[in-house]
Amino acid sequence: MICLFLLLGTSEIYAQRRAEAQKLNRGERVQDLSNTQEIARYINNVNYTDIYDRSVLMYASSKGYTRACRILLRRGANPNLEAIDGLTAGMYASYYGHTKIIKLLLGKGSDPNMQPLDGMSALMMASQNGHTEIVQLLLDYGANANLQAADGFTSLMLASQNGYTGIVYLLLEKGAKVNIQDSNTKTTALIQASLSGFTDAAILMLVRGADPDLQDKEGATALITASLNGQIDFVKLLLDNGADINLKCADGTDALFLASLNGHTEIVKQLLEKGAKPDSLETDGTNAIIITAKDGIADSIKMKLYESFDQKLHNPEQLTATVATTEDGHLEAVELSADKGIDPGLLTNSTKATAFIRASQSGHLTVVKVLLKKDVHIDVNRTVKFTDLMTASMNEHSEIVKLLLEKGANPGLKDNEGKTAVDYAANSDIKNLFRRTSNPDRIQQE
Repeated sequence: MICLFLLLGTSEIYAQRRAEAQKLNRGERVQDLSNTQEIARYINNVNYTDIYDRSVLMYASSKGYTRACRILLRRGANPNLEAIDGLTAGMYASYYGHTKIIKLLLGKGSDPNMQPLDGMSALMMASQNGHTEIVQLLLDYGANANLQAADGFTSLMLASQNGYTGIVYLLLEKGAKVNIQDSNTKTTALIQASLSGFTDAAILMLVRGADPDLQDKEGATALITASLNGQIDFVKLLLDNGADINLKCADGTDALFLASLNGHTEIVKQLLEKGAKPDSLETDGTNAIIITAKDGIADSIKMKLYESFDQKLHNPEQLTATVATTEDGHLEAVELSADKGIDPGLLTNSTKATAFIRASQSGHLTVVKVLLKKDVHIDVNRTVKFTDLMTASMNEHSEIVKLLLEKGANPGLKDNEGKTAVDYAANSDIKNLFRRTSNPDRIQQE
């Protein structure tokens, strides 16, 4: 089995989902509140915990029962007690946005820098979920803006990936470092903001010295991810701030290639105007394994892995693909299933590679990152190399084909099968563009 993720590891974004609160009707909630207050008043040991080391104060903090919290704290409840997973009352209140309660807890000595097993501090939780007032309170009480979770994520990364500009500002004012990279993917807060095009947050970080050319573990920069997802305003901002248009990922992917592949014409124009060079030499292009799929499956992959960002969904689904090997040794995706979240065990027991998903009928191409389970025997060295012109031609992006040709793209470059961008021309408009190219002699002859 192969797991598919949006190119450049964006599905590895660390974003703990908000757990749905227990659905109580009004009458049940009133009764629960009354019961909790009764317990708070009369329980003999205010620090009593259940088998998971959760205290009454933690429960009241998670539910937003301010009066019960006040009673418990007045009676001496310890705000720094930790549950078995390391969570505290302050973390519960911060996560669910209960401002009055976090204020009470801090006033009674709650430590804002405690971290549970996953490393997500109260400040990280509030930053991730957009609770600006709580972020301000925590910072005022000494919360460290540069603490990192177990995977290396910071409060700034979490606020940036969700577009909470006000929180980004508060964190920067309290000394949040803009160029910290996480431990798993080496992503940055700027890269996280680029995924959905949060330019206001990016402006604040660039002013504070954010490096637009920092690359993650796969070699991606904020410019590359913004180009992938069609974030034109973000691309313009990065280019105005000196982002290097020529940086490439390890597989040869760059900003121009991804914008050409996905049909982001305005971004292609911007990159070319800034001096980006189309693929023109045999050494150019992007290497990847290729997986064919029926058009319906290929369309589903593209929709789930790309369009989720247009809908501002910051936790795209994990797709698991059943991939078969055909008689001639090629790979074909035959079935898809979707799951929420990423299995940590899968991340540690898999190898990552770039793959092209090619629709068997239309020929359209989608580029993804795949996690290959270590016990799956696939020849990852059996790759193909496509140029930006080839992918634009395959995906019927006529205007981009024209732009690339005008800037010197070589239509004669061949892939592993000996095919050129001309061979992949998917419609008459593109075929005519190749016929009218001003340099027909550049097309290699057989």
